[in-house]
Amino acid sequence: MFLYFSSIIDKEVRDKDNKFVGKLFDIVLKPTEVYPMSSRLVIKRGFFSPGYVTVNWDESVVECGEGLVRLKIKESDLKFTAFSNNKEELTLRRDVLDQQVVDTYNHNVIRVNDVHLLRVENNLMIAHADIGLRGIVRRLGWERSVDFIVKLFNKDAKYLKNEILISWKYIQPLSINPVSMTIKINAPEKQLRNIPAADFSEIMMDLDHKQRIALFKALDLEIKAKVLTNMDFQNQKFILDELTSKEASEVLSRMPSDEATDLLEKLPQEDTDKLLSLMETKTSKKLSDLLGYSSDEAGGLMTTDYIAVYANISVEDALKKIEESPLSVETIQYVYIIEESGRLVGSVNIKRLLSADPKTEITKLAFAKTLYVNIDATVKEVAYFMDKYKCHAIPVIDKSGILKGIITIDDILSQVITMAWGRLKRRKLKRKI
Repeated sequence: MFLYFSSIIDKEVRDKDNKFVGKLFDIVLKPTEVYPMSSRLVIKRGFFSPGYVTVNWDESVVECGEGLVRLKIKESDLKFTAFSNNKEELTLRRDVLDQQVVDTYNHNVIRVNDVHLLRVENNLMIAHADIGLRGIVRRLGWERSVDFIVKLFNKDAKYLKNEILISWKYIQPLSINPVSMTIKINAPEKQLRNIPAADFSEIMMDLDHKQRIALFKALDLEIKAKVLTNMDFQNQKFILDELTSKEASEVLSRMPSDEATDLLEKLPQEDTDKLLSLMETKTSKKLSDLLGYSSDEAGGLMTTDYIAVYANISVEDALKKIEESPLSVETIQYVYIIEESGRLVGSVNIKRLLSADPKTEITKLAFAKTLYVNIDATVKEVAYFMDKYKCHAIPVIDKSGILKGIITIDDILSQVITMAWGRLKRRKLKRKI
């Protein structure tokens, strides 16, 4: 039922009269959601000036087995021409074999050493990608010799028993259109969404720069924003430089405001102004306000993504607002209570709201002490405060007590780790001196 692509690639192709036609060069696949099926066969003939012909699989192929391919048609019916490299199609030899592909299950980039095919009636369907050493040995034609040598030393060797196969349903080939520099995503969108943004960013770093840009452009806006957020500035800038200003502004608009601000303040002022001008007025104003603060102060660390409600609101209405909010989990652990002027008067966590009477006024559930930091507080002061009170998010207020934003634990941790790493490198440098 199964065979490897290595067992048929470059093997003889014969016509209905058993006359030699050429050699199997490649297999074109039908685009399907999970397991692509053979669509056409590419035959090569000649060495110094080779010719190629493509035949329809269902109409022309009688048999495709290890070492031999037979056709239903005569050799005289075939017209060989120069090679046609259609990048819009997915083929085994060009787009899969020896190529880097994304394993969406294990969240990494792998190299395909062979392809495991399943016979379905007279067709071939991709079942697995072989990423093991055995796949390379098989391709080289050394399988029997190497197996014999391994058995002499250890007949129970894992090499002999364990083939490293990855189900094709988790594989995303990265076939790039050389003209548009785009990738046709075959994996279901849900598969890509299930990859954590941090892992997705690492996947992209394992690709060459053309694949990296093409894959990024193929993602939807939400995933793009998450992936860009998890990159360092050098790689963020690399991605942005390959996008149009409009595309870049759309991605930045979907990023958390504090992360977008950090990125914008590192760009040349001219680029920052252009990107802000292309955003919606509300988003542009929010980011412009944040850019006015120093990056080593609370104002520069905070995000404006939080839930704030007026003091006279009920628990029921507060929970409804949370439910409708598009904000991430880390920014809605707490609800902040404000006056109509925007002055912070209290805060409450989600746990208290869920266990309270829906008709209760939210101010009655507020913590006895309202924790906050001033907008000009230093990174060290904020870190000390959050550690002291063991809070995961802290509101930031200005001199008038107006709530301006919040700082989450991941924001402060990234700053503290950067500072600690800088000190460590300086100490190592001093020791060398």
